[in-house]
Amino acid sequence: MAQEVQLFTSKEVTEMAVFPGCEKINASDKKEMNACLSQQLSQLLVEKLNGFDAVMTQNGLSVAMAKIRFVISKEGIIIDVNELKGSNPMLAEAAVNALNRISEELPPIRPAKLKKGTPVNIVYQLPVKYQIEPDENQETAQVYPVDEIVLFTLLDDGFRYEIRLFKDKDIKAYEIKDGTETYLGKFLSLGEVEQSEPYQSLINKERNSDKTLVADGFLDDGFFEIYIHNLFDRKSKKPVFVEVVKVDDKKRTSVSKYEKEAEFNRSRFAPLIYRE
Repeated sequence: MAQEVQLFTSKEVTEMAVFPGCEKINASDKKEMNACLSQQLSQLLVEKLNGFDAVMTQNGLSVAMAKIRFVISKEGIIIDVNELKGSNPMLAEAAVNALNRISEELPPIRPAKLKKGTPVNIVYQLPVKYQIEPDENQETAQVYPVDEIVLFTLLDDGFRYEIRLFKDKDIKAYEIKDGTETYLGKFLSLGEVEQSEPYQSLINKERNSDKTLVADGFLDDGFFEIYIHNLFDRKSKKPVFVEVVKVDDKKRTSVSKYEKEAEFNRSRFAPLIYRE
């Protein structure tokens, strides 16, 4: 919705929004209604997040947490879905996308109401926790020796835009031109990056390619490029993996491939993605 809407909290309404499956609860029982909404919505999210286990395993995680903010409009529709600060970026992006899909599939929700029965827009926050059972093959999360690592790099007519993960939480963007680095801003998630220009247009171009540059640089034995494959491919669901390419006299030779991020992080090429 383009126009600004007035938002209410549960404390300000007389009746809560009635989520499908919660019809037998008194709408004025705010505690029970909130608990029911959380339970019903969490069940739907679990179904939509099917397959996120692979992302967790790939990144050496057994548990991830995010907090999602959304609005149930006076028309009974879930709108304005966003992640809040401090969320795991990968889980936050997946949860936001999942909740948007859920919104498209749900029947109209009975909206929250004021004392006089006027329907209003009500804002909610939903904590999301995703946990998998670690096994003997489960990788532990990587602890980096620096505060920032490069997630991927976007190229545009002589400009480089490095998208970095700062202290495992915040996403930061930097522009690099002729060796000069300029900080452009901070984002709460990769989803927020994808909604901002020039990154949105550049990422759309990357969707037509099977690999995206992460970083490049010199090691003792030459110049190397790090690529991540299928990062922005959301249709074919091809596996995401990292490839290391050695560049020698304009000849490119693939030297290593890593199916798990933790494996790459233990390799001698990992310092190429470190940023002080």
